[in-house]
Amino acid sequence: MADCSHCNEVLASPLACGGCESIFAATSILSPFEIFGMPISARIDRSLLRKTLLKLQRLLHPDFHGSAGEAMVGIAEHNTAEVNAAFELLRDAAKRASWIVEHLGGPSESSERQMPQPFLMEVMEWNETLEEASPGSAEMLRLSSELTEHRDRISTEIAAALTPLPQPGAASLAGVRQSLNARRYVDRALGRISASAGPA
Repeated sequence: MADCSHCNEVLASPLACGGCESIFAATSILSPFEIFGMPISARIDRSLLRKTLLKLQRLLHPDFHGSAGEAMVGIAEHNTAEVNAAFELLRDAAKRASWIVEHLGGPSESSERQMPQPFLMEVMEWNETLEEASPGSAEMLRLSSELTEHRDRISTEIAAALTPLPQPGAASLAGVRQSLNARRYVDRALGRISASAGPA
């Protein structure tokens, strides 16, 4: 991480200095990880992520920079939007993994739509239950529990496949994308179950 050009303190983020509270316009496109001063990783410290978010939001709040003129307020507003968008990506394990896959030259969601072959047989059974079981029934509750467990298992497998980070363009990235597709199916199925159950 670079040093602040004003006070020489090491910057926690290229967008703001925690030492002198200066803010900076980005000179290049920053990755979500760069914005939060974190190494690229499928596993992150969620408490540190939240702590850094609150610190950056405070440093970048436009009200703190009103006396510096409209240009500086504009930088503060833009940087705040960048921080919020980066946080939304980093806090979501699936979005984070998807970003890493594409960053390393792996297939995008639109270019690789397949799911792991063993998973497809389970999908057929789950779809049958989704179509035939009554909302709130014991069958639907069992399916919800099974899908939740499966989602957690897929997420663990994805994080393991990206730790340590594969080499750019590695063949294994296609497998990770397929696992992400499976995770997306599970999320949608759980959403259908929740919607069919109605308000609690």
